Amino acid sequence: MDIITSRDRQIMLQWAALNTMPALLNIAGGEDLAGEKLSFFCDEFKKLVPQVQIRKVQDEPFRSPAIIIGRHKNIAYQALPQGKELLPFLEALTAAANTTGLSGNGIDPASQIELPAELSVFIAQQCPHCPNVVAQLLLLADKNPNLRLTITDGVLFENQARVQDIRSVPTLILDNEIRWTGQININEVIRQCTQRDPSQLCASSLRQIIEGGDAARVAKMMSSNDRIFPAFIDLLVHERWSVRLGAMVTVEYLADESPDLAACLIAILRERFADLDESVQGDMVQVLSQLKNKEVKEFLEKIISGDYAESVREAAAEELGIWPNR
Repeated sequence: MDIITSRDRQIMLQWAALNTMPALLNIAGGEDLAGEKLSFFCDEFKKLVPQVQIRKVQDEPFRSPAIIIGRHKNIAYQALPQGKELLPFLEALTAAANTTGLSGNGIDPASQIELPAELSVFIAQQCPHCPNVVAQLLLLADKNPNLRLTITDGVLFENQARVQDIRSVPTLILDNEIRWTGQININEVIRQCTQRDPSQLCASSLRQIIEGGDAARVAKMMSSNDRIFPAFIDLLVHERWSVRLGAMVTVEYLADESPDLAACLIAILRERFADLDESVQGDMVQVLSQLKNKEVKEFLEKIISGDYAESVREAAAEELGIWPNR
């Protein structure tokens, strides 16, 4: 498998001679062909640039398979940095290896983006405009850790491009909703990032806030908007326990700050409860127990007498046993 051209090799060797500080690449695995190509690229890159540190990550919540780089570990390459895409990649590595970051003009407004945002740009190796767009987006991601940038080769990751209905490149997508195609105005991207409705944040953006240790902030945002964010429910019933735990902590904050709003979770969980896995059901019993009102008590009683796993019924009985007499 030869995926690095002689010209790219020369550029890498020149870069290695000028940049002696170690740069880190996290390679998030993948057993498919795309994942193998990304891993092979990293191995070959290491041979040419010995000071690069490559760490294989088995459980990467950001993107997988991908090459994760950046000072904030918030840039995911689902593409091979080849040809004209190589220099922006190397510049990002240089920025990650020092404290100054990437330099650029007109991107300072990126610091105004307070809410996490998912930016996904689809590119193609033969695209003449893609390298410039990627370079500008790399600068944004370098300036603000709230941004998560994924650079995806629509040919290498054909299924993703099909799912997103990518018809031309570059195509930039913000939080799976807003998209731009062709020549992209970065100031417009920044404006959209700063003016988003918090209630419309995607699950990954909410998860980024919670896993950053700020579950109380998500609770306050929902309280201020007087609604349960739709994407939050996906985190609360997520298959991964660590994700559920963060959302459950958020519910604790919400129950303290806005108990009436927190009570809206009862109807939502009642509707979805039967379709949840046993372990998730057990955790949702614990969530329900924080919302002390008559509806929850009736729900727990139905769980105890319902066709659920013994562990779930026992959890409901335990919570009901310590229920206040009121």
